[in-house]
Amino acid sequence: MKHIIIIALFLGLSTYSFAQNRIGIEFGASGATFSGRSDNQLVGSTQSVNIKPNVGIYYFRKIDRHVYLGAKLGLDAYSFFYSKTEDIKTQIDHNSSYFTIAPTVDFGLGRYQYIHLYVSLAMGFLTNGHEVTSQYINGASDVPYNTYISSTNISNFIFRPGMGLKQHFPISKMWHITMNESFSVLATDLTHLGTNTNASVHPGYFNLQMGVMRKFHRPKHAMVPAKKD
Repeated sequence: MKHIIIIALFLGLSTYSFAQNRIGIEFGASGATFSGRSDNQLVGSTQSVNIKPNVGIYYFRKIDRHVYLGAKLGLDAYSFFYSKTEDIKTQIDHNSSYFTIAPTVDFGLGRYQYIHLYVSLAMGFLTNGHEVTSQYINGASDVPYNTYISSTNISNFIFRPGMGLKQHFPISKMWHITMNESFSVLATDLTHLGTNTNASVHPGYFNLQMGVMRKFHRPKHAMVPAKKD
């Protein structure tokens, strides 16, 4: 038992000795991505996406030479037009924004770690949403027989796992400019098309950001106990 305690203390002190904290803020733009697009209004689906601004702040702690653990807080948004034709044609004009919390594992590559790969598990909480649904008799019809506000179809909570690539450009020993590109998928539905079809909508999410990052090192003199006179 004593040996286990000694080993555990040694590992803990070793990890703490090279502890390094990173904090940063990023601004950028993002958009929804869809698969299965068809330009034929008579069958299948069509989409058009609006690019929206976003912002995020993060904190990472170094737990190994190349591994960091932390989380990112952000404000993200979805804005798109989506049309799908089955027995009838249903169109939605969707706008929503979410406050997101994303636990993240970050991997620094190479000696200087100017390139980072990361995986995240974002959880989003609805802050604002507005959606309008229009229904048509068939794909050839241009005039809807029913149009209504369908904001209640927007999910209050989303879960969005993803991965990304980040480049670091040092401007000093502790300050870096960062470029961040990521893609994530919705593991939950964002909205659905209404009572007649109830088909769910869960687009991907592509994000581009630029920011600034600050490193915090634990002072070396703090690791060595002061000598008594």
